[in-house]
Amino acid sequence: MLREGDRIEVFSAGASIGKGTFLRFADAGEAAPHTILVWFDEGDQSLHATDLTTLNIRRI
Repeated sequence: MLREGDRIEVFSAGASIGKGTFLRFADAGEAAPHTILVWFDEGDQSLHATDLTTLNIRRI
């Protein structure tokens, strides 16, 4: 289980899309019943909210 502050690497289609800090999982709401990964990307120093249906996450 991931905890806020864990360092993670995020993959899409098997390719790494970034390394950063896990912040939380969020519900996208009724309009889009998906879970969202909220994380801070160290590479471009930005906050991302990414649909989990297209991702793999690895704790580093």
